[in-house]
Amino acid sequence: MASRESRAVIRGSAHRRRRSKERPPNLNDVTPLRIVLLGKNVSENSGVGNFILGRAAFDSEAPADVVERVGGRLKDRHVMIINSPQLLQTNISDDQITQTVRECVNLSDPGPHVIVLLLKHDQCSTEDQECVEKVLLSFSERVYQHTMVISTQEPTETNDILQKIIQKCANRHFSLHKSSSPNDLLQTFEDIVKVNDGQHLECAGSQYLTMEKHATERLSEGLKLNLAVCGSDGTLKSSTSDLILQQTDRRSDVELHGRQISLVELPALFNTHLSEEEVMCQALHCVSLCHPGVHVFLLIIPNAPLNNEVKAEMEEIQRIFSSRINKHIMILIMQNSEHQTELNEETQSVIESFGGRHHFFGPKTQVSTLMEKIEQMLEENRGEFFSTETFLKAQMNKLEKMKKKINTLETYSLSQGNEQKIILSLKLQSYKN
Repeated sequence: MASRESRAVIRGSAHRRRRSKERPPNLNDVTPLRIVLLGKNVSENSGVGNFILGRAAFDSEAPADVVERVGGRLKDRHVMIINSPQLLQTNISDDQITQTVRECVNLSDPGPHVIVLLLKHDQCSTEDQECVEKVLLSFSERVYQHTMVISTQEPTETNDILQKIIQKCANRHFSLHKSSSPNDLLQTFEDIVKVNDGQHLECAGSQYLTMEKHATERLSEGLKLNLAVCGSDGTLKSSTSDLILQQTDRRSDVELHGRQISLVELPALFNTHLSEEEVMCQALHCVSLCHPGVHVFLLIIPNAPLNNEVKAEMEEIQRIFSSRINKHIMILIMQNSEHQTELNEETQSVIESFGGRHHFFGPKTQVSTLMEKIEQMLEENRGEFFSTETFLKAQMNKLEKMKKKINTLETYSLSQGNEQKIILSLKLQSYKN
């Protein structure tokens, strides 16, 4: 399908719905258990995050400076993991600590229930202890009430520094080994929540985030909002675009949240007759149309069990744009009536894998309600967008991974017999192509 660009200029009131900071004392299936995962390297953090969620949710070769939020289920609990794989590195600067902590607080809004420290017995020094204390106190003075330690190796001997950190965390420690169960870890999380009467951590950075949000709101009054509509079904995408534009009467003087809106449709990426290079060009072209970048990707799915085509398209979107797109995704579930049907487990799981943001949308849905959710998204992302630079960085990361695979195969092939060398050379050629 050729790319179709639709644009509407929309101006109007600055009224916004405020999210309540109040939360009920008891967590339930509606309120996710928010866990901040702090560590030293991507591979270790990704492994623990995937262990908790029971699936490959985090990429072990993702950029270390990206703080990522992924949702899922642990037993019957809705869990949201905010993964920061570099915050406990001893060489991190104070500015990086401040910025990354704010990002963690922002993504766990209104605050985390549990903070997890990933530490190793043989890599825990006095310098590490100082770093841990500096990072944790950047969250809150009461942070230790919500903090626990996970160690990812069997100790050969007792590490006194690690024991001191564990003691400050009220002796909450989970040793992760091959026979460990996520359900056992869940019990530790629930114990922390119970001790704190179900309340999340009130973070010191929240006041700064509130100021930043107000600043973002003031700046956004006349700011153009770039939306990209994507999904496998061209008809659904077109009808969604039309619904948004029809409800604004396609007039430049219509008022809606003080926004000038640019709406662009992304062609289906999976199961097309286009080559890989052409698909990449289509994706890059879509992003480049939205200068300086896409604020929100509206991913359209039907209000029905997901078929293979829809699932494949969603996987292709994440493959091409990388996990960096997740913080900019809003899933729109198309419905034919005002009644919102209950989502099945598979659909709910897919939505959570994209960050959990979703909205029911149909012929009788008011665009203003969708805009309110988008405004909340912009506040969470502090006005950030997915730019062509972001897209190209994601592709460069893929190339680096491919180079590593090629180098590994080339090294391995040198030690193999002639038959194996032929097979490996063919594999290498396919990678290089």
